[in-house]
Amino acid sequence: MSESQKILVTGATGNVGSLLIPKLTSLGADVRALTRDESKAQGLKDAGVEVVIDDLEKPETLDAAFRGVGKVFLVTPPNPNQVIQARYGIEAAKRNGSPVIVRLSAGAVKDTPGALPRVSGQHAEIDNELRASGLPYTILKPHFFMQNIMMAAQTVASDGVVYMAMQDGKTGMIDVRDIVDVAVTVLTEDGHEAKEYALTGPASISFHDVAAGLSEALGKQIDYVNVPVEAAREGMVSMGFPEWMADAMGEYTTAFSQGYGDFITDDVQLITGNPARKFGDFARDFAQVFGGKVIQAA
Repeated sequence: MSESQKILVTGATGNVGSLLIPKLTSLGADVRALTRDESKAQGLKDAGVEVVIDDLEKPETLDAAFRGVGKVFLVTPPNPNQVIQARYGIEAAKRNGSPVIVRLSAGAVKDTPGALPRVSGQHAEIDNELRASGLPYTILKPHFFMQNIMMAAQTVASDGVVYMAMQDGKTGMIDVRDIVDVAVTVLTEDGHEAKEYALTGPASISFHDVAAGLSEALGKQIDYVNVPVEAAREGMVSMGFPEWMADAMGEYTTAFSQGYGDFITDDVQLITGNPARKFGDFARDFAQVFGGKVIQAA
């Protein structure tokens, strides 16, 4: 590929970026990885990926990362400075040839009453800035990640229980691998500019359904126990989550329990040509993470 077709991936060592880069390079894409954690970048360097060690909160140094690229996969992790980080990334892109920005946002939501969770509010602000920037763009809005449930792996393995503060709320949760498949398609094809895709799994499910799916995959009974939001928050803090993030997750679980995420789309299949993975697929594929033996599908 020519230099103008180079793809910059920010958040290169995160949940999505770490899966995205190998898929892009396997297709022959010319990838530049941006990460602020040099210790996590060695694997990328060993795989022959161009790596830039930098920070989206340092606008004065970002030109080297954004120069000479045709597309940018722009990821900002949930944190108090997320809007500033994205803004600096957008500004760096504008200074360096106006590449297509493929932005990882957050799931579109149903019109439900109540305050918008802070992370959703941040994403909405960033999306509006990108739309107004004059840059060509595509916005991906994935739903709740199935991989988030891995935080419950220890209690599933030891107690046979998923503790969550979702009550009976349903969400169209999505496998991160489907997000990656969509991102690969959008980054390597033309025709997605000025498009926004809401990415969900094939069904809106509750955590009762999650427990049932894990039960089948693990070959033992797994139960879902709803816990108060404050108890879930305290549990996250005790696991090392920053206070800001624990509060943000508490806002999300409250919203999800009230129907905030009870919807699905078929955008994954429309873009990739393949149906989104079911929760049962995820549970079987990652059974060992939850302390179980992998059971082959019939």
